[in-house]
Amino acid sequence: MMEGIISLTLPDNWITEVVRQYPSVVKLIDSKALESEVRDLVQIEVENSEDLPKVIESIRNNPNIFDVDISAIDKGKALAMFSTNQCMVCRVLAGTECFLTRSTTTPDGRMQWTMLVTKNSAFKELIANLEKLNANPKLVKLTEIVDTDELTMRQEQITRMAFERGYFDFPRRIGLRELAKMFDISTSTLSEILRKGQRRIMQRYFQEHRQY
Repeated sequence: MMEGIISLTLPDNWITEVVRQYPSVVKLIDSKALESEVRDLVQIEVENSEDLPKVIESIRNNPNIFDVDISAIDKGKALAMFSTNQCMVCRVLAGTECFLTRSTTTPDGRMQWTMLVTKNSAFKELIANLEKLNANPKLVKLTEIVDTDELTMRQEQITRMAFERGYFDFPRRIGLRELAKMFDISTSTLSEILRKGQRRIMQRYFQEHRQY
């Protein structure tokens, strides 16, 4: 298994428009390709809290976005779920064997995707398809995850993926077997990784929030 990071642009995309108009960071949490649309879940964080209503209004008024559900979760932060028939780049990602673990905007208005890659060929195919869409993809890093020296990173990446896909929700939106299939590992191995990942996260939390 490898971790790949690429930088790209989203041609004629609402994210690009928002970032250009308002100093903000947009994180793509999940993207699902349906028959005629893409369903996105994103987190939007603006530098100036007074810009948040404008960003929300911009999303709601975008003719290529529909079925919008936006909730302000902090003074300058919102969680948005909506469908779009415009984002071909998102559709390409949703149809690949590369699993997105982090997606965020950069100050220059580009997107940076961090993903887990099970096959080098799948990563090359993703980049080739992004080039066809004029997304101008640039490889930032591609490293193999080795248990002996990268176990902590692997635990965190997989635990984050499980969280974002709804494994820890009640009721669960994804099961252990389906997650294991995504990572091409056994359910017992995944269960052990999640157990260790949760332990490390809890350990880190309680160390940082020690009450005595």
